Amino acid sequence: MAGNLELIFVDNGSTDGTVEWISEYSNQADLPFLGVKILVQEANHGFAYGNNRGMEIASGDYILLLNPDTIVGKDSIEVCVDRIKTEDGVGAVGCRLELPDGRLDRACRRGFPTLWNSFTRLSGLSLLFRKIPWMNGYNLSHLDEWGSYPVDCLSGAFMVVSADVFLNVGGLDEDYFMYGEDIDWCKRINAAGYKIWYEGRVTTIHLKGGNGGKRSPESLWHFYDSMVLYYAKHYGKSCNNKVVLLLKVLVWFMYSIHLTFSSLLSVGRRVGSQT
Repeated sequence: MAGNLELIFVDNGSTDGTVEWISEYSNQADLPFLGVKILVQEANHGFAYGNNRGMEIASGDYILLLNPDTIVGKDSIEVCVDRIKTEDGVGAVGCRLELPDGRLDRACRRGFPTLWNSFTRLSGLSLLFRKIPWMNGYNLSHLDEWGSYPVDCLSGAFMVVSADVFLNVGGLDEDYFMYGEDIDWCKRINAAGYKIWYEGRVTTIHLKGGNGGKRSPESLWHFYDSMVLYYAKHYGKSCNNKVVLLLKVLVWFMYSIHLTFSSLLSVGRRVGSQT
C-alpha cells in the first residue's frame, strides 16, 4: 500500500523550522509516498480545524487522521483500511494505541461519555471494577485490548475513515479546539448509520503529549471546556437547563481541583529536586 499513500502535512503556525524540514524531506526521490502536500496555517486554530483543512484536499478513498506524536506500526493502516472494505457498514476504524511504557492508551477505544459512564470514570469506580461491563462503559477495560470489535469512540490520534464519511457526515466540529472533537465526530458518524470499529490486532505507538498534553493550565482548560461543549451540544435538548447548568458547574469544579492538584504536585517535585 505504501506506493498509494498521499501524505498531507498541516502545520499550525509553527516557528521551529518544521515546514522547512518537511519541504526538504518531500523533495527526496525515494519517498514511499505519492508526495507530500504541505498546508501552512498562519496560526494554530485547533486540532479539528487543521485536520479538516487536510481532509478537504485529500484525494484518496480512505483518510487517516494521524498525530505527529505517533509511530505507525507494521500493517496498521492496511488492516484498518481492509476492515472498512470487508465489513459492511463500517465508517471509521482505529488500531490499538500503545504508550511508550507498553501500556494501552485507553482513549483508543471508548464508549460514549454518557452521564453514567462519565460518573463511573471520574469517580474512580471504573478502576475498582474493571471487569464489570456496566461499570466500565467508557474505557471498556473489560474487553480484550488485542481483539477486534465495534465500539462507540476512537482516538483522533489514529483514525481511518472512508472518504464517504467525510462527504456525508462532514468534518470535525471546529468549536472544539483540542480534546473531545474525536468523540463528537464518532457520535455523529454513528448517528449517520456507520459502525465504529476497533482493531486491536495491530498497534501504533502513541508518545502522548506531542499535541500539547494535559499538563499546562491552557491544555487543561481546553480538556474540560471540551466536556462542557460536548454535554451542552448532545444533552442540552434532552436535559432541562438546570441539569445542564449543574453539569457545567461540576466540570469547572473538576478543572479547578485538577489545576490545583497539578500545581501542588509541580511544586513538590521542584522542592524534592532541590533537597
